[in-house]
Amino acid sequence: MQVMLAWTADGPDPDDGRTARGTRFDRAAAELVPESWHRHSFGGADWGLLVLHPADQGAYRWPTVAADGPVTAVSLGIPVGVDDPGPVALARRLLAGADVHREVVPPFGLLALDQDRFALQQDWLGMARVFTGTAGAVTAWCTRPGLLAAFLHGTPRPDLAGWTSYLLCGHFGGDLSPLAGIRLLRPGERVTGRRRPTGGWQLTTELRYATDDVVRAGHAERDRPVAERLDRAADALTRAVTSLHRLHDGEVTLGLSGGKDSRLIAASLVAAGRTPNLVTNDDTPAEAEVARDLVRLLRERRGLALPHRSVPAAAPADVLGVGLRERAQRLAERHDHQFPSTYLSRPAVSTRLPEATRPASLTGAAGELAVGYWYPPAGADPAPTPEQGGLTRLLAALPHAAATPEALAAERHRVIGVLAHARDLGLRDEHLIDHLYLVERMRRWCTSAYTSGMVTPFLAPGFVAATFAFGVAEKRARLLHTALIARLVPEWAEVPFVSAATGPSRATRVWEGDGVATVADLLDTAHGPLTDLIRRPVVERALRAAARGKEPDPRVLQQFTALAIASERLAPGATRPPTGATYARVTAPPRPRTPQRGRLAGLRWIRRSRLGDRLWVMARRRVRGR
Repeated sequence: MQVMLAWTADGPDPDDGRTARGTRFDRAAAELVPESWHRHSFGGADWGLLVLHPADQGAYRWPTVAADGPVTAVSLGIPVGVDDPGPVALARRLLAGADVHREVVPPFGLLALDQDRFALQQDWLGMARVFTGTAGAVTAWCTRPGLLAAFLHGTPRPDLAGWTSYLLCGHFGGDLSPLAGIRLLRPGERVTGRRRPTGGWQLTTELRYATDDVVRAGHAERDRPVAERLDRAADALTRAVTSLHRLHDGEVTLGLSGGKDSRLIAASLVAAGRTPNLVTNDDTPAEAEVARDLVRLLRERRGLALPHRSVPAAAPADVLGVGLRERAQRLAERHDHQFPSTYLSRPAVSTRLPEATRPASLTGAAGELAVGYWYPPAGADPAPTPEQGGLTRLLAALPHAAATPEALAAERHRVIGVLAHARDLGLRDEHLIDHLYLVERMRRWCTSAYTSGMVTPFLAPGFVAATFAFGVAEKRARLLHTALIARLVPEWAEVPFVSAATGPSRATRVWEGDGVATVADLLDTAHGPLTDLIRRPVVERALRAAARGKEPDPRVLQQFTALAIASERLAPGATRPPTGATYARVTAPPRPRTPQRGRLAGLRWIRRSRLGDRLWVMARRRVRGR
């Protein structure tokens, strides 16, 4: 993980403006960045570039900042999938206009600087966390929206469209961010700048090779022979894994579950002669059991002993040592509110960035594109349209009854626009859902976007294109996974996959520990436009169920907690003093039911609505008037 801030002005920037912005940025960064990190600073009267990164770059061979003569290269991530010409050579190609990101495995961003010109390239999926904003005559780019808002505006303000998306999708959709006036660079977006002889910069923005190009290329090959499509997918996956080992010394870590995605990546590593360090989360016992069987089979049949350990990801003893409020605050500060609220049930994170770059690891995310993970059940009656199926799956971070009608309508409208664009690309049937999963869930939800060295091989552009070349029936049959696993490691071909519904999970629930008391306190204190997006009575009902030992929908409590903590940070004027009233209500013993008398007693539930109350009064008058 690196921190980069770059800015340009339309003309010479007064000293007092530069000083004020720099002071605001330094004050905000001091709370986040360890003092041990290296600091690279460049700039003049109308521009500036600041790069911060760990002094200990670990086993990586690709530096964050490299320079040769007048050319400086700033890498945001590592360019897995790219033929390794070195960072400065890659920067020169970018300055010359080449699409250096064409084969890269997202996330990766590159800034190339050569005296009075620069080029900044977002990856083809738009996954690299490079945000941009403008204030007055200054345009800036930064890897963290919070630091960018501090630099440009001072006091951050929440972006309601972004938080509406977070509420219903579990992540900020499209180019949205948590903060007003800040957006993420678009897929394939390139910004070039040239300094005018009289001072100030002329900026040009264009979209280069991007998601649409990858999807179209794959969709155009859907009629090719199956064997040829499988070969292309296998080649893309192998090239990505091989590329990572050229950029990183030593073996990598892979989270091996009982599912299909991590198994295919592990198979590609084994076939390439690598011995990855395997780690399995055993919160779901069935996952750990299948992973141990896979390792055992290689040991018994090939004599290959792969390092393997099982660990609990969210054991209550590890999670509940820190209260829910503090876990939520730390998660929000560390990641600028961008992590899913499901991580509230994980151990607390540090609010400061790590002293050293973490070793390389692989994740099986994005393998869902090859198996129709979001598809409606085959033979569903009535069968939903692809648009309906996509909306159902993406807008699933919160039960719709818990969102305000306005928030739900706004987010549905945004997502329908994304689906309409997919149709314009020529996609039909369930491939529309795959496109939605790629450009929304993978781009913004996948946590590898926040950690250098966490590599997602299934996002190699050749592999992604191959998934759009396979038909709906082939994906439902898991053809790509089963065929490639059988080809690479046949010993694993007959071991059943573990589904998401296999066995109970021992992971912590958000209401455990002090969860009930914390959410009750937030219901009392957190108000304003962010928490107004969610219906508070629904949250209180879920909290009452948790207090009485029942299993409420965790999404309601997780999402409300995330929005409430954000409200405290971004709209502090809406926070009210604690009263304890909500906690008293939700923990009070249920009132005993009193028997109702009279022949209309069983119909008293009608009075819960305005129309029902009027009908009740009319009926009572008639009865009494007899």
